[in-house]
Amino acid sequence: MDNTQILDNTQILDIVTAGLAFAILLGGFLMMFTTVLTNRKNRH
Repeated sequence: MDNTQILDNTQILDIVTAGLAFAILLGGFLMMFTTVLTNRKNRH
């Protein structure tokens, strides 16, 4: 039972790290696009 718990914990940690990386990536793209849109509005 200990082995299955360790496997589950590693899988959960992998999912959490992947989720964090995906969230950071999405946040970066969102910030980039919002700055592009705001800069376009301010220039015109």
